[in-house]
Amino acid sequence: MNKIRNWCGYDWFTQERWGQIHKNKTQAWYDPSCVNVEADNSISLLTKPSPKSFDIDGEKVLSPNGVGLISCTKRFHYGRFEIKARLPKGKYLWPAFWMWSWDNWPPEIDIFEGYSSKNFGYFRPSINNPSLWNVESNVHTRGVKAPPARDHWLGVSSPDSRYIRYALEWRRDSLKFFYDDRLVRTVDDKDVMDYLADHRMNVVINNMIRNAAPEGYSELSNFNIKYFKYEQYWQ
Repeated sequence: MNKIRNWCGYDWFTQERWGQIHKNKTQAWYDPSCVNVEADNSISLLTKPSPKSFDIDGEKVLSPNGVGLISCTKRFHYGRFEIKARLPKGKYLWPAFWMWSWDNWPPEIDIFEGYSSKNFGYFRPSINNPSLWNVESNVHTRGVKAPPARDHWLGVSSPDSRYIRYALEWRRDSLKFFYDDRLVRTVDDKDVMDYLADHRMNVVINNMIRNAAPEGYSELSNFNIKYFKYEQYWQ
């Protein structure tokens, strides 16, 4: 399995730890050539046409796109997780900074997931979405009711035109989400926090092509991440 060694103090796989393609997301596969460490030590996670065949459940599937993904080899628990990133420009893109359990899925904590559209990038204004942008946080659980996904205020300029600091503070009693040091969300339901307490988490940063893209669609894009930081908390 290919690795990026010692980026921001950690080793990273250049695919999901279970493989190079998700059987329900065959529009793209995790291509190591789509992960580039730049001269300034930032990482670029690309999307590009890179057809490759896979055997999925006994059937041959041609995946048209390579995408960049890094998956940290460390097992994380309580702490502050932060990246500084500019989202990729393009249609039908799905960049994300998230984590999921080393034991099973769920749980999953999405510090953010961005969804670009066919025509308007991440722009999605509505009465029900005063944040303007289709960039959201989320928590997935099993057997415990979790709060729904939620969009957050990111300012008036698009997140694909500037760098934003995205962070999570995970403590025993709460999850606190910060965008550019602004607290945008707190999750502190006791059942949710008790459920998360027993899990060590795998940090993942990735670019992706959305399932909403037309069959065979390809897009050139670059999701650039300046750094990853982790500060351990003990509770």
